[in-house]
Amino acid sequence: MKKILSTLILVHFILSGDSQQVVVASYPAAGISESLKKDANAVYRLDEGILEVISASKYTLKTHQVITVLNEEGARHLQQTVWFDKFNAVDDIEVKLYNSAGNEIQKYKKKDFTVENYFDGISLATDDKMMHLTLAAREYPCTVDVEYVMAVSSYIDLPNWYMNNTASSIEQFKYTVKVPAGMDIRYRTLNMDIKPVIADNPKGKVYTWETKNVAVNKMEAGGYEGSKYLPQVEVSPNVFEYDGHKGEFKNWADFGKWCYSLYEEKTGFSEQRTAEIKAMVNGQPDAQSKIKVLYDYLKKNMRYVSIQFGIGGYKPFTTRFVDDKKYGDCKALTNYMRNLLSVVGIKSYPALINAGYNKAPANPEFPENIFNHVILCVPQAKDSIWLECTSNNSDAGFLGSFTENKNALLLTENGGVIVPTPRSNFNQNLLETVNDIFINEEGGAEVKSRINSSGSFYELLDAVTKTEGARQNELFVNYLHYKEPDELKLTEENESNGHRLSLHFVYAKLFDFKAGSKFFFPKSISTLSNDKLATQETRKTEYLFQYPYKKVDTTIFHLPTTFKVDDLPKEKELAGDCISYSRQVNYEQASNTIKIVSTLILNNNIIKADEYKDICRLLNLVEKEETNKLVLKKE
Repeated sequence: MKKILSTLILVHFILSGDSQQVVVASYPAAGISESLKKDANAVYRLDEGILEVISASKYTLKTHQVITVLNEEGARHLQQTVWFDKFNAVDDIEVKLYNSAGNEIQKYKKKDFTVENYFDGISLATDDKMMHLTLAAREYPCTVDVEYVMAVSSYIDLPNWYMNNTASSIEQFKYTVKVPAGMDIRYRTLNMDIKPVIADNPKGKVYTWETKNVAVNKMEAGGYEGSKYLPQVEVSPNVFEYDGHKGEFKNWADFGKWCYSLYEEKTGFSEQRTAEIKAMVNGQPDAQSKIKVLYDYLKKNMRYVSIQFGIGGYKPFTTRFVDDKKYGDCKALTNYMRNLLSVVGIKSYPALINAGYNKAPANPEFPENIFNHVILCVPQAKDSIWLECTSNNSDAGFLGSFTENKNALLLTENGGVIVPTPRSNFNQNLLETVNDIFINEEGGAEVKSRINSSGSFYELLDAVTKTEGARQNELFVNYLHYKEPDELKLTEENESNGHRLSLHFVYAKLFDFKAGSKFFFPKSISTLSNDKLATQETRKTEYLFQYPYKKVDTTIFHLPTTFKVDDLPKEKELAGDCISYSRQVNYEQASNTIKIVSTLILNNNIIKADEYKDICRLLNLVEKEETNKLVLKKE
């Protein structure tokens, strides 16, 4: 649980006549320095958290957050939401709204919040809930003062403290962590140079991080998620207890040992099911063949359903449960696959991972519970085979952008081990299109198209093919950058070397425009690149594409006898450290056909800051080349 919180009060004494009248004004907007207003939509007048660790299973977190909202762009701070579940209770909460002068105009208590179930966009059911309150601003600037206490009765990780300074500045930032004697924490700071003040006494230790007057630091688009770049204090416990399960967290081995124990089962498959599983792989010559057979069985017969209650967020459903119900979440399906392999004598390990192409990999040097997903690692003599057990279309051994190039925590009987997951290369993510375009006398066309795909492109195309009608058209246009057809029909087939789609497009008008007898056609019905990067002279952080790839488009125009070539796109070669582009053009006069072959390769999807300017330049050139027209003249 990572939350951003804060608070503070100023008292002004105003003398009126012979008597002294005390008027309380809290954080008048006029008191904000001009340097903190620059580029800011809001100013955190105070951002303070006080974490008091009581035991290995209990802590309280006191939050006081005072935010002056400068304009409508900062109005999100008027939406106050607090998450809770059976282990995280909101003891008390108070929200005040001040006008620009700092005078209180509204006050809210816990009873004024609405409570609703929290939906994470993935899970079918959880025990998470949200308290929500919407404040109505009568003017800008205004100030929101939020103060509440969370009482936590089970935990694995401790809350970190972030500075939310991408569109907000901070007057005062303070995080205090109190730890009882006999316990301690591990800590580090990221993106800021603040060392804690440590007070040691017989009752324990008190750590305090504090700083003031932090200006807005705009985040560059296209990098990792914000938590990698925000200034923050990270803390992690050495011991913990979650839902009655005690564990240690001094290192990765400790945490992996605790997690591994949750996957242990007294009973696995029944004798009958064990015999049936063994029969599935009869005649398979080696471990790789057996893995593929059982993985294909998993994909065909089991479906992904996320249900998270208490320890169920970490402990998987039993193997027999999944075998009977035919569903499970990432933990359950991974554990099920692990037990399938175990039946046929193949050892494998669950692996925790921080999934998402723009999620920062776990840091091997600072153990903390940042994981959100589980996959399976099957060690082999030369290399490991990784399996994404929630997927119904991934090939065995292919992870894709969601989990590749990460640091995974293998859960073994000897404890946790951090290992890197594979990184795909451009040849694994292949999109190869062959279009035969038959142009008619009016400039319309019928197109017979064949698409071979592998890796992440196959996963995208598989999702597209599962839709129907207008939505399918929309996906081809928006995600695969096709010129919108008037009609589209497709058939799907799998091949040993990839996955193929056969498509039939109809265009009443394929040309983009015409001038007199000249028709200006696109050089293909799709474009290889639609990436529009913001050009900047310098960049501080890396830029991420989802995955490296290779795209090859072969387009053959079959012209009627009345159409002649007036102008062809020129052949082209572009190359840089991370990207290359080529185009070959050939006209066969005898058959009146034009063949254009374009290739785009992105050989690295993580672009270093000093490479960004060059890849922008090249992609802009590629985009320009992709808009080149084929000019035909009708006689």
